[in-house]
Amino acid sequence: MAVIGRANELRLVESFLDDADPGMRVLLLHGEAGIGKTTIWHAALDAAATRGYRVVVTRPTAAEARLPFAGLNDLFADLADTAAPELPPPQRAALDLALMRAGVGTEPMQPLALSLAVLEVLRGAASHQPIALAIDDVQWLDESSAGVVRFALRRLDRAPAVVIATQRTEAPAPAGDAPALADLPAERITRVEIRALGIEAIDRLVDEALGLQLAPTMLRRVHAMSGGNPFYAMEIGRALQARGLDRATGEVPLPESLAGLLRDRLDTLAPDAREVVNHASALSQPTTALLGATLGLERTRSGLAAARDAAVLATGDGPIRFAHPLLATEAYAALDEASRSEVHRHLARVVSEPEELARHLALASASPDAEVADALDMAATHAHARGAPDAAAELSELAAARTPDTDPARAHRLAAAGRYRLMAGDVGHARRILERALDEPDAKGGVARGELLFQLAGVRQLMDDFEAAEALGLEALPHAAGNVTLTVQVKHLLSGVAYVTGRKFAAGAQHAFDAMRLAEQSDDPRLVAAIIGSYASWRYATGHGWELELEQRAKKLEPWMSSFRTLDLPAFDFANIEYWEGETVSSSARIRALEERAERDGDYSSLPFLLAMNAQSDILDGRSDLARGRIERARRLSLTTDQRTALLHTLVEETRLEARLGDADRALGAARQAFALMAATRWSIGEWLMRSDLALLELSRNRPDAAYEHIAEVIGPSEDDEAGRRRWAHAVAVEVLVALGRHDDAALLLGALEADARQRDSPRLSANALRARARLLAATGDLDAADAAIRELMTVSRTMEDPWELARTLFVAGEIHRRARRRAKARSAFTEALETFEFIGARLWADQAREQLGRIGAARAEGGLTPTQQEVAELVAGGLTNRQVAERLFMSPHTVEAHLSVIYRALGIRSRVELDTALRTFAEVRDSAAVIRDSEGTAPAEN
Repeated sequence: MAVIGRANELRLVESFLDDADPGMRVLLLHGEAGIGKTTIWHAALDAAATRGYRVVVTRPTAAEARLPFAGLNDLFADLADTAAPELPPPQRAALDLALMRAGVGTEPMQPLALSLAVLEVLRGAASHQPIALAIDDVQWLDESSAGVVRFALRRLDRAPAVVIATQRTEAPAPAGDAPALADLPAERITRVEIRALGIEAIDRLVDEALGLQLAPTMLRRVHAMSGGNPFYAMEIGRALQARGLDRATGEVPLPESLAGLLRDRLDTLAPDAREVVNHASALSQPTTALLGATLGLERTRSGLAAARDAAVLATGDGPIRFAHPLLATEAYAALDEASRSEVHRHLARVVSEPEELARHLALASASPDAEVADALDMAATHAHARGAPDAAAELSELAAARTPDTDPARAHRLAAAGRYRLMAGDVGHARRILERALDEPDAKGGVARGELLFQLAGVRQLMDDFEAAEALGLEALPHAAGNVTLTVQVKHLLSGVAYVTGRKFAAGAQHAFDAMRLAEQSDDPRLVAAIIGSYASWRYATGHGWELELEQRAKKLEPWMSSFRTLDLPAFDFANIEYWEGETVSSSARIRALEERAERDGDYSSLPFLLAMNAQSDILDGRSDLARGRIERARRLSLTTDQRTALLHTLVEETRLEARLGDADRALGAARQAFALMAATRWSIGEWLMRSDLALLELSRNRPDAAYEHIAEVIGPSEDDEAGRRRWAHAVAVEVLVALGRHDDAALLLGALEADARQRDSPRLSANALRARARLLAATGDLDAADAAIRELMTVSRTMEDPWELARTLFVAGEIHRRARRRAKARSAFTEALETFEFIGARLWADQAREQLGRIGAARAEGGLTPTQQEVAELVAGGLTNRQVAERLFMSPHTVEAHLSVIYRALGIRSRVELDTALRTFAEVRDSAAVIRDSEGTAPAEN
C-alpha cells in the first residue's frame, strides 16, 4: 500500500539521501508510538537501496534491550563476512566473540578491540559501496551494541555511510538521543518529527486498508479520538466495523486492545485526580478556573498534578489537555449514566458559552424540558452561524428530544436537524431524521409538514432521485399555502429540479419567476437573497442574457447570506453565467472562493460539487495532478456522504477532464458510471458537455466514427430536449460531421448553432460556432472565408483566457494555413497550439500538433527555442509580467505561462529569476558554435 499523507516527510528523506555532503550522516525519525515512523523508515530504506546503498537492518525490541550485542549481530554479521578487511588478530577475535562465532576464552574481550574492529568493517564496506545502517526503535538497541556503534560513527569521517533510525518519543520533541546516537555532532543529524496525519490522510488510510468509508462527521470524530495517529485510527476503524456505534449513546467504540491499556492508566489515579479527569473529559476546553469552580481550587490543583504525574494529562503550564485524546474518550465512556449526568449538572452551573451550556443542561437529564429545548435550539443556531453544521445538527436533535411531544416546535427542530445534517454531509442520517419526523403528531398537516417535506425533497435531490424530490416538493406546496417563506423555498426547489433534469422546463422557469416575485413582495431581504441567483440563472437560460443589475443587487444582499449553504449562494449561479460569457478567469476565481468557504464552514453537501468544478480550472492552469486529486476527493466525499448526485456531477467532470488529458480508459470508465447514474437519478445537466468532450477525445484518436456515436442524437429534431441542452454539443457535432465528410449535414447543424449563438449573444457559443464554421469552410475549400472566420475567432478565444479553447482554435488555424501553403503562419499556430496543449497536459492533441509540425518542419532558434519562445523569454527576462507580455504579443496570459513552462525545460531552469543568466549563457554557446562552424566552413542551419 502506498505511503499516505507523508509527502513532506518523504521529500525530507529524499533530500537527505541526495545530499552530496561527504561523511557519516544520521536521519532520525522521531515521534509517538503508532504515529507512522516505521512506515516512513521502510520507505527511506527502499529509497536508499535504489540509490545504491547497501542496507543492513536491525529492529530491536524492549525485551532485547538487556541482551548484549543483540543488535550488533544484525548489523555487522554479513558485513564482516563480505566486506571486512584483514583485521589484526585481537580485533578479529573480539568481533568473532561478540558475534558468537567463537567460544569464550581465558582472556576477557577487549572492548576497544571490538570497537576498532567494527569501525574497520564499516570503513572497508563503505569503500566498496555506500552503507546504510537501519535501526528501527533505536531507543531499544542494547547498551553493548549502542556503545560500539557510537564509537564507530564518531570516527567515520568522510566514509559514505548513513544511519536511518526511528526513535519513540512521548513528548512532542525527543528528550534526548538514544545511546547509540549520543554525542554525535549536531550538524550530522537530520531530525524529522513524524507528526499526526491530517483528516484526509486518515480518511484514505481507513478506506484503503479497511474498506471503511466514513461520513465527514464520523471521520472527524475518529480523527479527533485518534489524535491523527494512524495506528489508533486503524484500531478504532476495526472496532467500528466489528461493533458499530453504541446505539444508546452514539459513541464511537474503542477497541478492547486500546481501551484496556487506557483503563489501566486511568485506574491508577487517586480519587481527586480521577474527578478532575472525569470533568475535564466532559468539557470542550477545560480550564483550571472552570474545574476549580466545580470541584474547588485546592482539589483541582492536587488532582491536576497527580493526573499529570500519571501521564493522563499533558505536562506543562499551557492549556489543560489530555496526553492523548483517547484517554479523554475512555474516561468519559467509563462513567455510568448517573455519574455522567452528575458531571454535566456540575458543569452546567459554571460554563457560560451558549453551546456548551445548552449541551450540559441537556445531558444532565433525559426528560423533556421546554426551557432546555429552547436553549439547545438557540445554541444550534449559534453553532451554525460559526460554521459548525455537525454541532448544530447534534444540538437540534437534542432540542427535539427535549421538546415535549405536544409542542409544534418539535417538528421544526427535526427539520432544522435534517438541514444541518445535510450540510455536514450526513445525508443518510438527514433522510432518516426527516422521514421519522413526518410521523410526528404535529407533522400530519400544515406548515410543519410542508417544511419537513421540503427538507426531505432537498435530501432526495442530493441523495438519489430528482423524480422523488419533485414529488415531495409538489406535495409540500399546498401545505405551504399562506406561508410566503416556505412557498418561495418550495418553488425554488421545484425550479432547481427542472433546471437540472431539463424536464418540465417551462414550469420550472415559472416557479423561479413566481418565487422571485413573492420574495420581493415579502420585503424580506434574506428571502430575496436566497432566490436571486437562481432567478438570474433562469433569466439567462431563457434568453434574457447576463443581467448585471441582478449581480449588483445580490452584492448588496450579502449581509443576509452568512448562514446559506455554499451552493445556494448567488455567487455560484453568477460563476456559471460568467463561464458561458467567456469570463473564464473570473468564473474560476468565484468557484475557488466558494470551495474555500465550504471547507471553512464544513459544508460537505456543497464541497464535492465545487471540488469537481475546480478540477477543470486546475487543468487550465496546467496542474493535472492537482485536478485529479480534487476529483478523487470529490468522489470520496460523494460516496461517504451518500450523495449520488454529487458523485454523478464528479463523474461527469472526471470524464471531461480525462478526455481532455487523453486518457481514454479513465474517461470512458467514468462515463459509463455517469450514464448509469443519470438513468437512475434523472440528473442530466452536464450530459451534453460530457458527450462533446468524449467526441473530441475520439477525434484526437483519429476515430470520427466513434466520435459520432457520442453526439449522434443531436442530429435532427430534438423534441424531447425542452431545455435546449443538446445545442451545447452542436459545435463538436459539426466538427465530427466534417471529419466524416458529411458536409451538408454539418452545414445544416451549423446554421442552427449560429442562430442560437446570435440569439443568446454568448461569447463561448459564438467561439464554438466560429471554430465549427472555419473547419467546414476549410474542408469545402473556401480557405479565404475560413481564414476570416479564424481571425475573428482568435480575437474571441484570446479574450476568454481559456487555454483549452485557445489551443483548439490555434490547431484549426494551423490546418487552414497549412492548406493555404502559408508555412510560416501554420508553423507558428501549430507551435503555440503544441505548447498550450502540453501546458494543459492534453497529450493526444499535443501529439497531433507535433505531427502537423513534423509535416511542415518545425523551426527552432539555436539554443532550443522557437522564435516565439525566444521573444517571450526576452520580454520576461526584461522584467515584464506575464500579462504585459501577453498584451505585447497579442496572446493570453495562460499562453505565456505555457511558453514559459517549455522555455524553463529547454534552458534547464526553474524560475524567471534565472532566465536572464540562462539566455546569456545560451547566447554565448550559440556564438561559440557559430565561430566553430565558420572556421569549419559549415553554413548555419535555416531557422
